[in-house]
Amino acid sequence: MIPELARYWTEVLRPYKPLDWSIPNTVAYQNSSVILRRFGDGNNMDKPAIVVLAPNAGHHMNICEPLIKRCLRVDAERPVYLVDWIPPTPDSPNRFDSLNDIISNIAKCVEVAGGKAHLFTLCQGAWAGAIYTALYPDTVLSYTDGAGPIDFCADGGKIQNICQTLPMSFYENMVNLSGGVQRGEFQLMGFKGLNPYERYVGDYLDLWYAVCAEDEKAIEKWHKFKDWYDQPQNVPGVWYLEAVEKLFKNNLLVKGELEVLGREVNLNNIKCPIFLIAGEKDDITPPAQVFHMENHVNMPVTKRIIEKAGHIGVFVKESSLNYWETAIISKLGTMDPIAEKAKAA
Repeated sequence: MIPELARYWTEVLRPYKPLDWSIPNTVAYQNSSVILRRFGDGNNMDKPAIVVLAPNAGHHMNICEPLIKRCLRVDAERPVYLVDWIPPTPDSPNRFDSLNDIISNIAKCVEVAGGKAHLFTLCQGAWAGAIYTALYPDTVLSYTDGAGPIDFCADGGKIQNICQTLPMSFYENMVNLSGGVQRGEFQLMGFKGLNPYERYVGDYLDLWYAVCAEDEKAIEKWHKFKDWYDQPQNVPGVWYLEAVEKLFKNNLLVKGELEVLGREVNLNNIKCPIFLIAGEKDDITPPAQVFHMENHVNMPVTKRIIEKAGHIGVFVKESSLNYWETAIISKLGTMDPIAEKAKAA
């Protein structure tokens, strides 16, 4: 057997590493549904926290680490928190969590983080963040959407095509088969089915090329992605079904017909600056699904499309992080209350 082939199969068959955080953090708050993690040593009370709403779509939240590291590098004095959703089991109480619970937990996390915060929302965290911001506008100093759908039906897209094709009974049966949760394995199969060539062929060709080039950095990068991507996590079945029906299928958020916590969700209630970031090559959340938020708010909107970036690339790609740094993170001080008071004076 040629050395390259032996090395290739050694890498393919290498066991997954257990998922964890590589950045030191402390638990600021925890209940049966969520862990609020605090990163860094920032304790400047004049600087309201960044609260990151990670993608809660069946994978570990540590996909946010590159963005968190950039936040800490740019402004070490500003506290950074992440809302880390606890994966449910068929026996855990959080399997019954609804959209109401999601928003209530975000509200509690923002309260613990200081009462007012800058929201960095990624992927499926974006619609949750938009709902929260519309219901609690006085607690959000800025809202940033990184590759998250708001107008779910804009410009089609692979997920939208599937959601409009399959009946609700399909999704309900998946949850029922799994004891009331949406199994991470089902989510993973769905995601791989969106791009079957890339996931079942392309990924392994990338590894082969890296092995042949003796590119150790590329090999480790390949493993880091596979460790994260191929170890899925469950999500609560109740809110999963609510999201499919009310958001992905019926697009109630931008229609102004969504009700959460007994209140109508009106995006026009948002009072803070809004930043919308989309990937040029994102076929999970097409840019229009992000950018159309500007049609439903009255506040200033800044839009940016990241060239050659796919879905995850919007918050892990170096060029994306450079934009986050220069256009958003480094300018948060101008949106802090103390800066606003000084401006008024």
